Amino acid sequence: MKTNTKRIYISEIVILLAIFVLLLTIKKPLYAFRNICVIVSLGLSLFILIQSFGWKKDNNYLKKYTIRLLLALLMSYIILIYGLGIILGFSKGFKAIDSNFFKSFMATIIYILELESIRYLVAKNSLGDKKPLIFFTILSVVLGVLLEINISNILSNEQKFIFLSTIIFPIIAEELLCDYMTYKVSLIPSIIYKLVIKLYIFIIPIVPQLGDYIYSSVNVLFPYIVYMVLNRVIIKYEKIKTSFKSKNITAFSVPLLLFFVILVILVSGIFKYRLIAVASNSMKPTYARGDAVIYEKMDPENINVGDIIAFKKGGKIVTHRVVKKTFNSENYVFYTKGDNNNKQDSFKTDENLVLGKVQVSFKYIGYPTVIINEFFGKE
Repeated sequence: MKTNTKRIYISEIVILLAIFVLLLTIKKPLYAFRNICVIVSLGLSLFILIQSFGWKKDNNYLKKYTIRLLLALLMSYIILIYGLGIILGFSKGFKAIDSNFFKSFMATIIYILELESIRYLVAKNSLGDKKPLIFFTILSVVLGVLLEINISNILSNEQKFIFLSTIIFPIIAEELLCDYMTYKVSLIPSIIYKLVIKLYIFIIPIVPQLGDYIYSSVNVLFPYIVYMVLNRVIIKYEKIKTSFKSKNITAFSVPLLLFFVILVILVSGIFKYRLIAVASNSMKPTYARGDAVIYEKMDPENINVGDIIAFKKGGKIVTHRVVKKTFNSENYVFYTKGDNNNKQDSFKTDENLVLGKVQVSFKYIGYPTVIINEFFGKE
C-alpha cells in the first residue's frame, strides 16, 4: 500500500471511530454531544490530511462556469419546491432566532466545510486509486444517516420505509454527486450545493409540506439532473469525443426523467389525475389485483350510475362501480358494487368520501405498492 493511501485511510479511521460513537449513543438524546463528536473527528481527520499533503490550490478551469451553472440549478430547485408548496401547503420553519438556531446553523456550516474539505483532499491525493474515495463516500453516507436518525420514530415497518426513501436514498444521491463534482471539478461546487440544500430551511421561515413521496422523489432526482447537466459540460470542455455516449444520455435519460416526473405527479395527485394500485380482485375482469388505475377528480354531480369511482373507506381507497345514486337535502350518496362480488356493498358512500372517477387501468404495474402495503400489514 502506498504511503499516501495509508495516510488517507488513517484519516478515514478517525471518522469511522466517530461513527462508532454515534452508534453507541443512537438511543440517547445527546444531540449536542453527538454534534461536537462529529465536528471534532472531522476536524482531526482534516488536520491529518493537511499535515500529510498540504492544501493544493484549486485551479480547475471549469470551476467558475460550473459554479454559475450550479447556482442556476439550485435556484430552479428552490423555485420548484416552493412552487409545489403553493399547491400542497407550507409549515413554519424555525419559530425564533435563538441560541439553538445559531448552534444548529453554525454546526451545519462547520460540518459541511469540514466534510467537503476532506472529500477534496481525498479525491486529489488518490487519483490513481479510487478505493479511498469510495470508502470515504460510504463513511459520509453513514455519518449523514446517523445524524438524521431518530430511532424512536422508526419502529414500524412503514416508518422504516419512509426513513429509507426520504433520508437514506437522498443522502446517497447527494454524496455521489459531491464525489463527482469534487473529483471532476472543484471543492467549491460541492460546498455551495450542500450549503444551499441544507441551510435554506434555516433562512426561509416557511417550509413546503411536500409529503414523503414527493420529497424523496425530488431529492433523489435533483442530484441526478445536476450530474447529467454537469457531465455534458465537462465532456464538452474536455473535448472528449463521446458522441455515442451523449446520444445515449439524450435518448435514454431524458425520456426516463420525463416518465419519472409524470409518475410522481400521478402518484402524488397534485393535479387532476391520480394513479393508485388495486389491492383486490373485486373488480375482475375489468381490472385485477396488482393492476393500477388512474382516477380523475370530479364533481359528484358528474358521476353517474355505471361509472367506477374511487372513494375512501376505513383509511383505504376502494374502486367500485356505482349501482345507485341518490340525493338528499345536502349532498349525493352513492351505492357501489365490485364487478366480481355477488352482492352490493353493505355501506353507502357520501360524496365527501368520493375522490373521483376511474378513467383508465394498467396491467401489473401496481404490484410493488400492493406488496409494500401487505408487508406493512403484517406488523
